[in-house]
Amino acid sequence: MTMAPTPAPLDARGRRGLTAPLLAALASAAVLVATAWFFVTTRLGQLIDDAALSGADAGPLTLTQAILPVLDLVSVPFVAGAVVAAVVIAVAQRRWSIAGAAVLLLVGANVTTQVVKAILPRPDLDATLALANSLPSGHTTVAASVAATALLIAPQRWRGPVAIGGAVYAVATGLATMAIEWHRASDVVAAFAVAAFWYFIIEAARSVRRRSLPRGYRGAPGANAVTLLSVVAVATGLLGVVIGVFTALNVPVYERSGEVIAYVGACSSVIAASAVATLAMLAMRPHHRASSYSAGS
Repeated sequence: MTMAPTPAPLDARGRRGLTAPLLAALASAAVLVATAWFFVTTRLGQLIDDAALSGADAGPLTLTQAILPVLDLVSVPFVAGAVVAAVVIAVAQRRWSIAGAAVLLLVGANVTTQVVKAILPRPDLDATLALANSLPSGHTTVAASVAATALLIAPQRWRGPVAIGGAVYAVATGLATMAIEWHRASDVVAAFAVAAFWYFIIEAARSVRRRSLPRGYRGAPGANAVTLLSVVAVATGLLGVVIGVFTALNVPVYERSGEVIAYVGACSSVIAASAVATLAMLAMRPHHRASSYSAGS
C-alpha cells in the first residue's frame, strides 16, 4: 500500500515563512484596534474624522454620480459570485486548499467586519452628531477581501497587475463611501486591516502545511508593482500625516477650507493604507521549492 507523503517538519526557512505572515497578521490586528480606539473612543480622533467627513460634501454632484456605480457593484450576489469565481479558478489550477482558503478569506473578513461594527460603541464625546458606529466599512471590506482573494489565487506572472488592480478597486470603493458621506476615513482603513488580517492568517496556515507552490511560482513579486505601490504609499502617506497633524492642531474645524484640507488628508491616508497593505500581501508568500514536497497547494 502506498502511503501519502508526510509534510516535512519546519526548518529554519519554514519557520521564517511562518513568522512573517503571523507578524503581519498581528500588525493588521493592531492597526484595526488602534484605529478603532483613537478615531472612535477619543475626542481628538472623532474631531479629526468628522472634520474630513464634513469636507467630503465639497465635491461636485457629478463626481458623486460618477462613483455610485462602484458602490452599487458591492452586494450579496457580488460576494457570492466572487466566492464561486475564486473556487472555480483555484480548482481549475488543481489547488484544492486554495479554493477553501479563498472562501475562508471572503467569508471571514466580511463576518469580522459586521461583528466588530455591531459590538463597537461610539461614545458621545461632544465631537460628532453621528453616534452610530460605522467602523469598519462593510462596502470597503467586500472590495478589499475580493482584491486579496484575487491576489491569493493569481499565478505569479499576474500577481503584480492583480495587486495593482485590486488596490485601485478597493481604494475606489473606500473613497466612494467617503465621498457620499457613508463612511469616515477610519472606517475604510479599518476595513483594509480586516481583509489583510485574514490574508496573512491564511498565508501562515499554508506555511505550516509545508505544501509546495505550483509550477511557475517564485518568491519575488513583480518589481514594477512593488515600485509603483511603494511610491504611492510614501507620497500619499507623507501627505496624509502632514495634513493629519495640521488638522489635529486646529480642531474643532469650523472653516470650510479646513474641512476640505482634512478631507484631502483623509483620502491620502486611505490610499497610503491600501498601498501598504497590498505591498505586504504581494510580498508574503511561503517560498518552498515545488520539487521538494508533494504537488498541490
